[in-house]
Amino acid sequence: MVRIAIVIPYASMASLAQEVFQEHTAQMRLQQRDSTDYSLEIIVAPTTQELLPQMPDCDAMIVRGATYLDLCRNALSVPVIELIINGTDIVNMLLQLRQKYGSVPAAVLGTQNMILGVEKLARQLNVDVTPYCFPENSVPEIRKCVEQAARDGKKVVIGGSTGCRLAEEMGLTSMLISSGREAFWNAISEAKQQAKISIVEREKALSLQTMLDNAYEGLVAIDRNRQISFLNMAAIQILQLSQREQYLGKPASTVFSTPTLNRIVSAAENTDEIIEYKNTHLSVKTRSLTMHGAPVGRVVSLLNAAQIQTTEDQLRKKLHYKGHQAKYSFDHLITRSPRMLECIQEAKAYALTDSNIVVVGETGTGKELISQSIHAFSHRAENNFVALNCAALPENLLESELFGYVEGAFTGAAKGGKPGLFEIAHNGTIFLDEISEIPLGLQGRLLRVLQEREIMRLGDNRIIPINIRVIAATNKNLEDLVHAGKFRSDLYYRLYVLQLNLPALRERREDIPLLVQGFIRQFQAREGLTTPLELSEADFRLLQDRPWRGNIRELRNFCERLVVLYQPGTSVSDLLAHLLDTSCSPDPEPQVAIPLPGSSHARIDLPYETLRAVLQECRGNRTQAAAKLGISRGTLWRMLKKYQSQD
Repeated sequence: MVRIAIVIPYASMASLAQEVFQEHTAQMRLQQRDSTDYSLEIIVAPTTQELLPQMPDCDAMIVRGATYLDLCRNALSVPVIELIINGTDIVNMLLQLRQKYGSVPAAVLGTQNMILGVEKLARQLNVDVTPYCFPENSVPEIRKCVEQAARDGKKVVIGGSTGCRLAEEMGLTSMLISSGREAFWNAISEAKQQAKISIVEREKALSLQTMLDNAYEGLVAIDRNRQISFLNMAAIQILQLSQREQYLGKPASTVFSTPTLNRIVSAAENTDEIIEYKNTHLSVKTRSLTMHGAPVGRVVSLLNAAQIQTTEDQLRKKLHYKGHQAKYSFDHLITRSPRMLECIQEAKAYALTDSNIVVVGETGTGKELISQSIHAFSHRAENNFVALNCAALPENLLESELFGYVEGAFTGAAKGGKPGLFEIAHNGTIFLDEISEIPLGLQGRLLRVLQEREIMRLGDNRIIPINIRVIAATNKNLEDLVHAGKFRSDLYYRLYVLQLNLPALRERREDIPLLVQGFIRQFQAREGLTTPLELSEADFRLLQDRPWRGNIRELRNFCERLVVLYQPGTSVSDLLAHLLDTSCSPDPEPQVAIPLPGSSHARIDLPYETLRAVLQECRGNRTQAAAKLGISRGTLWRMLKKYQSQD
């Protein structure tokens, strides 16, 4: 629906305006020249002041006389079409004047565009008419013209409704200036065409405005008169300004108020500088606009340093460094060991700082798990957790992984280069496992990173500042390595700000039943198994008696084998004893002579009858029978299986 508004100076013109509009629309449809749907709104407003409070929401506006000139000066966003008082309208007005009042002196009030040529026509028609032009369509200006006409001896005043009313208040005769059918027809025809063009242009302008307002950069356009012709929302925020409308059409100095900004914007050449502005830093670029070789304005683009850093961090997270996240927190740690609980409390205290941490513990004690928990508990939790095993890569690859490289840094370097793990860990945590294995040649570069918090990619000369927290892990005594010359002492003291010692599993045996139950549930869920796998107290005691040189990792692997090999209906205790007896142990017990009941010693291969007799005595309890025989439960299970297979 295209909306047309017609502003008329007095109500008696409304019926003619409505009639011509309907007639024009019907004829265009009949001739198949225009099938657009139109709506019409008629507003009665003799002056601009009376029109402004009731400005219509339309696509084109038809206005007459001085009000038309006023609206043109206001530069509305919709086209304004003049309802012209044409020659026919003026001739009809003068003929009516002559017919009614003869040669009585008359005054015609209006703006220059309304009464142009009226004197010449008056002379031709032999009537005495003098034009009185008012510069503004306001009551005071119209009153001045009426008063001047009265002083000049005019008896009849021809004008709009306001002029006629004022003339009658002064005792003068009045005549309204009318617009005829032809004037309305032409104005309506023009308004419809302009409205459709306006809609397309305003939609384009709205799209452009929306794009610019959502642009990352602040953008300001300055015209040839050094006045602001446009500025987007980003510029308002960056420059800490108020509403946009307050600056449009104003001198550029009202926006670029500081001496430095004013100097940059006023420079004839294009500029690209970083300056201080209020409580931040701005990147300011200017570009000249030329047309036919002559300057017609400038465009200024602005970036806030804080915005640049925030966007860089977001890009690091979303585009380049997916997957570098901490998967575990302190909630994942299963323990009731007083020593382990104390260790967790210590780790939580460390998490609230930014100091470097060294986690010391045997293989399999959960050094990375607690390091991830520290990261997840810290203020860096929303940023990356990057883990690297320093023993997994040779020195040259380890260096490129840690520091990254630029394109062409070495043969086979990826196009465009590659960021290193230190860059990826910016604002987050980097976990360096097996730090004791890092080569001496690389320890110096790592020391500089810890001291200066900046890195340089391989093949580059650009310094990149980073903000990271380093957690290193080791299962060796670094101090001994320092004395042996295998680890730099300065790096040792830089790393050893905070130390966390994880206990071995044999030092927290009370946690073994909790861990075993948790691992069994986990693996059964993974395999889709629903048959319960329950261990007895005796089973748990067997597991607690084992040294578990591989710590939690070894226990976890054992539980996975138990779940995979278990068949419904079989004895869990027998399977567990078998796995314990046959599993590889880094410290195997030697096969020695063991005591027999009622005798001093016997070989490990016991007669079947002896086994049965002891089992009967213990009422089938294999754990008690193995203890009486002086052998392990697994050995008892193996010997029984051997004799059963011979039957």
